[in-house]
Amino acid sequence: MQQSLADFVASMDEAGFLVRIPDEVRVDQIPQLLEAHPTKAVLIEKVKDSEFSVLANAYSNQDMFAWAMGCDKTKTGLKMVERSKGRIAWEQVTTAPCKEVILRGDDVDLTRLPLFLHHDRDGHAYTNDNLFISKHPDTGVYDWGIYRSMFRSKDEKSVDMTCTSHRQRIHAMVAAAKGQNLEVAIVLGGPTLDKISALVGVTTDTDDFEVLGSFYGAAAKMIRCETIDVVVPANAEIVLECELLALEGLVYDEGPYGEFTGMYGGGIKHNYRLKVKAMTYRKGGIYQHCTIGGLHPWYTDNMLQLPAIEADLFNGLKNAGIDVHEVRCPAGGLSNIAYAKIHPLGAGDAKQALGVMLTCSKQGLPKVAMVFDTDVDIWDDQAVLAAMAYRYMPDRDTVRLDGLNTMTVDPKSTEPGIASKIGMDCTVPLGSNWNPNEFVRSTLTDLGDPPPDVRIMSEEELTGDMRAFIAAEPRAWYEILKHYHGQPYPILYRSFGNLRHELGRSNDPPWYRYTLSSQPFAWEATPQPDHHSDPRHLKTAG
Repeated sequence: MQQSLADFVASMDEAGFLVRIPDEVRVDQIPQLLEAHPTKAVLIEKVKDSEFSVLANAYSNQDMFAWAMGCDKTKTGLKMVERSKGRIAWEQVTTAPCKEVILRGDDVDLTRLPLFLHHDRDGHAYTNDNLFISKHPDTGVYDWGIYRSMFRSKDEKSVDMTCTSHRQRIHAMVAAAKGQNLEVAIVLGGPTLDKISALVGVTTDTDDFEVLGSFYGAAAKMIRCETIDVVVPANAEIVLECELLALEGLVYDEGPYGEFTGMYGGGIKHNYRLKVKAMTYRKGGIYQHCTIGGLHPWYTDNMLQLPAIEADLFNGLKNAGIDVHEVRCPAGGLSNIAYAKIHPLGAGDAKQALGVMLTCSKQGLPKVAMVFDTDVDIWDDQAVLAAMAYRYMPDRDTVRLDGLNTMTVDPKSTEPGIASKIGMDCTVPLGSNWNPNEFVRSTLTDLGDPPPDVRIMSEEELTGDMRAFIAAEPRAWYEILKHYHGQPYPILYRSFGNLRHELGRSNDPPWYRYTLSSQPFAWEATPQPDHHSDPRHLKTAG
């Protein structure tokens, strides 16, 4: 169902994801209020000198994404892939709340919005929860994406379209080649499902609003703009109808900006200018702002990239024939680190998976990829580190690719938008040179409750019975404990000690069971690869 932003806020409140600020707030106080609640959405109900309330941080963590998608967070990427494959034609409606106020021409005034400086070094105030909408000048196919835009004057903005993932830059270039500017609508705000739909990777000939319908499970309701030939979702709160001055080119100052990296990326950029021709909105509407960067960059709205990248990687791995179970972009990796849980079917699967992960996302991310076996919980940071520590060997398990696309905000890029990338194979190696038992995770002993009818033996009786038990076939100490569960442990241990001089160990990894042998604790060495010799296999006397 296509949800209004007001209904979405009410649902967030009911689910426990929202903090309400009822007292009137000055715009310059907004950044501090947002930083004070990094893991919750914040609704500022009254803003001095503005007719709008402010919503921010509405999709700042993976629990929020999962809630919006109606699934567990480990399945968000999978669900996004499934829904992005659907296509439901959109329907046009004639009325919507975003038409309650219509300002055209000289009446357009962006200062009606509660604008504020989020980060100290930002070039100016930004609207950044912007859903940019345009049509391909030749095909008429709709595209939408999330781009930041900087205030220039009451009816002008400049927009950042410097990354290769910015598909509407292509629309602008095509329009300019035809001697035209580009009509663009900006929708400020919307439910998280709309944002997720806007970021999924689909082919350029796909109408993004047909994909939006698949996310809703019903046709998206769209309404036509007043001054440009573009439709926008009918659940919009605020719409800016713009002319992107494509004929002027990427020449206007824009930036710097406090990026999702937690740093100021890219300095001053050269970007397009927008002329706002009309401004429409719902009376008493909600102005939505993205929290990006700041003091908690891993808990901000730009983490919306995470499920989008997860979906791109999951889909890419599936298409490459990899048996992928889950993909995770950890919050602290700020979109540049990704994990995949796979079941390798061949010795080359892990490294092939890494190549896919480093190249398949339209976002140009991640820079660091890692693959793990299915026994590793990739949502547990300590489990990830443990697998990295002992299933990864740098000289054998590293994939490096140079000269690939990335975001232009990476301060380590020597050339903007270009990066070297690395993959780490943290899976158990396959092949005859490796003993898989050496990678088995240790577990806890759990004998359960002893049988209710245990007959307690004397030490002499238990020693004889244990001798016969081991003589019948080799036994691990666990098997001996299980068999005699319920016998007092001092007698049990003394009985084993009485036999110790008679016992050897069989060479049957991983248990190396005790045997009744005339030779005390001895076996012949087992040949091992030179690079992997193990002192446990050498001839030993005990």
